[in-house]
Amino acid sequence: MNEGKSRARRRPWRAPLVAVVVCAAAMTTGGWAADAPPAPVPASARAAGSGPGAPGPVRSGQQYAATTATSGTRTTLRFALDTARGSTPRPLSTGELNRLAAQLGLARGALRPVAPAGRKSRSETAPAAPAAKAPATLRCDRNPSWSDANGTLAARFNCHYSTINWGYRISARVRSVITSSVHESGVSWWRNGHRQPKNAGHVVGASYHFHGTLKPVRHGNHVQFQDYMTFRVRIGGRPGTGSLVWTADVRAKK
Repeated sequence: MNEGKSRARRRPWRAPLVAVVVCAAAMTTGGWAADAPPAPVPASARAAGSGPGAPGPVRSGQQYAATTATSGTRTTLRFALDTARGSTPRPLSTGELNRLAAQLGLARGALRPVAPAGRKSRSETAPAAPAAKAPATLRCDRNPSWSDANGTLAARFNCHYSTINWGYRISARVRSVITSSVHESGVSWWRNGHRQPKNAGHVVGASYHFHGTLKPVRHGNHVQFQDYMTFRVRIGGRPGTGSLVWTADVRAKK
């Protein structure tokens, strides 16, 4: 797993962002992390909307988000669709948002308008302070997983080799709206609050099984790790740019 330059001839256009956050266990004092801002969209992803026959420069319209939670995860989906430069963004109606929610496997009324996310990626900053809720326990040689409408995160503490092996698959529903390769930034992680060397990233198809290894990790270590993925999307016939962010907070135990 290893981690452009692009300069438009006249004026570069900025693609809008969708962000999805998967949090396995709590990350902040409120019991869960605040929505992590999406990572900057790679130039190669922005280029998907340029070239012969492509529309003119675009900008992001209103952003929307939905938050869901399971017994072990929390997911926030954030998105904004492309809007032609000079035109007035058309907000999505409640009916459109509910149809989109159904397409993505979200609850009716889950998608709501939100303020634009910050530009700085949390993958480049220290993790939030430990939450009141304890980290999920990762037992040696067991393989827990957390699934929701956006994908499945699995992890295993391999105590015999002092490693955590992780894997992530984007859900079929989310893959159905992705129209480009997925740009994965590579997992950032912290052991007992100290940042460790970052995993490298990939540029791959949406059906790829993202995976990697964190080491060394020993019995009792508190490990936090997260990844950012960006891609182009088409939702309801309208193009945009997406970002998928998942985060895990675990304690390794034999």
